[in-house]
Amino acid sequence: MLPSVDVWWTLGDHAEPQRAAETARRLTAVPPEWRRGRRGRFLAEITRHCRAQSPQWSAKGAAKGWRFNLSSGQHLSLTDAGRHLIIAVGQGVPIGIDAERLRPIDDATGTLERLGFAPLVAKMGRLAPAARNRAFVHIWTAFEAFLKLERLPWDTAAAEFSRVQEAWRFATDGTASFDPPRSHPVAFHAVSTIPGIFLTVAAPSACRIATRSWNLCPAGQTGRKFSADSTG
Repeated sequence: MLPSVDVWWTLGDHAEPQRAAETARRLTAVPPEWRRGRRGRFLAEITRHCRAQSPQWSAKGAAKGWRFNLSSGQHLSLTDAGRHLIIAVGQGVPIGIDAERLRPIDDATGTLERLGFAPLVAKMGRLAPAARNRAFVHIWTAFEAFLKLERLPWDTAAAEFSRVQEAWRFATDGTASFDPPRSHPVAFHAVSTIPGIFLTVAAPSACRIATRSWNLCPAGQTGRKFSADSTG
């Protein structure tokens, strides 16, 4: 059976007040902006939900970075895009996630060229503008998800990612697929079930991914409410 990844999303504010109350105090390895305000409440509610499902679930032993190993063999990764706040929990599988809003992006190919992805840029250059934009979102979220999964410095991640850039293929609409050498230890999972958002989950192997929207409780209240599952 494939390992599973649960992806939770909700809508937040573009910027949290600097003095917003810290609501995920126990997750000290998590970046400060994810421990306070609406992000902190979202993360606290997801951790409470996970503990209710599995009492041994704990984030106390999380390692610093944007991908966290949890003491129960689960793994946590965080991202945001516009007002969308997204949390993913890997069930026994390390993960890294990244998301982008589906919108026109300035200098998309220039960004990839500066990272050393010239072969990808050449392939994207043959696409129509809208398809090229979609292809960029595929590649950019895959790169940042890979960076988080591997916990690599930016330049090192770019060098490692560039070694397999020939394995990416683009359909005429810009949809990307990844067909790596058999020995390559990373799989990329494209998720388009969050409205207006494109998400990539990077993991060491193929995974089953379920996305759920989460209705965040008002400040000062606890509880949980989420949508039916959808598979990405």
